[in-house]
Amino acid sequence: MKNVIEEDQNVKQFSVNNEEYLYNCYDHYTELREKKPIFWHEEMKSWFITRYDDIMKYLIGETFITSPLITHKMNSLPEGEDRHFKDIVDIISTWMIYNDRPDHTRLRSHMNRAFWTNEVEAIKPEIKNIVSQIIQKVVETKPDGFDFVVDIAHPIPAMVLCKMLGIPVQEIERFIKWSDDIAMFMQNFVVALVPDKEISEQIKKSLKEMYAFLSEAIADRRREKKNDLLSRLISDNPGENDGLRDDEIIAQTIHLIFGGHKIPQFMLSNTLHLLFKNPKVFNELKNDMSMLPKVQDECMRLEGPIQYITRHAAHDIEIHGQLIKEGDSVFFFLGSAGRDERKFENPEAFILERNSKHLGFGGGYHACIAASFARAEITEIMLEVIEKFPNISPLYDLNKPSWTMNPTFHGITTMPVKF
Repeated sequence: MKNVIEEDQNVKQFSVNNEEYLYNCYDHYTELREKKPIFWHEEMKSWFITRYDDIMKYLIGETFITSPLITHKMNSLPEGEDRHFKDIVDIISTWMIYNDRPDHTRLRSHMNRAFWTNEVEAIKPEIKNIVSQIIQKVVETKPDGFDFVVDIAHPIPAMVLCKMLGIPVQEIERFIKWSDDIAMFMQNFVVALVPDKEISEQIKKSLKEMYAFLSEAIADRRREKKNDLLSRLISDNPGENDGLRDDEIIAQTIHLIFGGHKIPQFMLSNTLHLLFKNPKVFNELKNDMSMLPKVQDECMRLEGPIQYITRHAAHDIEIHGQLIKEGDSVFFFLGSAGRDERKFENPEAFILERNSKHLGFGGGYHACIAASFARAEITEIMLEVIEKFPNISPLYDLNKPSWTMNPTFHGITTMPVKF
């Protein structure tokens, strides 16, 4: 292996946990792609991979895997500290994202039914109805303007999930708190070398409540099936013939709640932000809403809600002259891949007619299971928003929005607008 310190002298180490990085991350990506596409980052004790072709190649197959991540995190803790995370780890360790094949295949085959075409089509009228109700409320109560994140992007994906899962409308506020608490923990867990004990203590109550709620809901549906996703996921004989056990359904549903709420929230905020920054595109879209899918793809390329995903090397491998050893942590920077000048001509520009595929939803067998659903959901929400608020405009600084203070989960936290 080449001397990492010697080789990295032309790229200075930087922190991913300060404001400078969060507002200038794309400049860092550009430098890494050009000078050091395989970069050892000392703060994160991980390899950073930033070029599109490298990420595309190694997301596929099993050279880099996800299952060691939780063990790796727990082993980083002082002796005995892992007990503070046990209740949480027992749940998230069964998530698909932290399991490789064959366990991943079995779990995904069951959860796929949540996103079958007929499920997506069935929920579209419900999305339209939910958005219409929320917008009407905004019009009546906030005629001088509103916060797009607080009033639209944050609550609506949660309400859609509640509808899918058959969760009563009176539980929505509690549901949103559960999702926000999981997001708070996962944002720390993915980034921090050593997970935060205080944050873990804060969310244990929410996880316990969520587990109890879903356990009761599954038992209720086993007595009497309903027309919702939970009813379609449960088995009459759990654990038999490769069917999901109830605890597995609960764990995967908790993961679905986290991803299915926060990722669409960030997709919505980032999409509207980029439309504000590209008024010509926004005006064209208003005249032809069939362009929305292309708008979404370009927004996912330029400001994806997930900036990087983590993997571990399954065996020693050399890439661009750097030896990545078995067990090493690796970050695949999807946010960098989307702006790789080797793949995208004029990558900083918002151009709808692009032929190259973005990697905003990941790739390989761990690719986002809800990609098609997320596209449909964002399309329905944005259609309603633009139709009802054709003159929507920003009341915040477009050059310095309030980004999430987290290098992984990338979205805007507050967006005052007028209509």
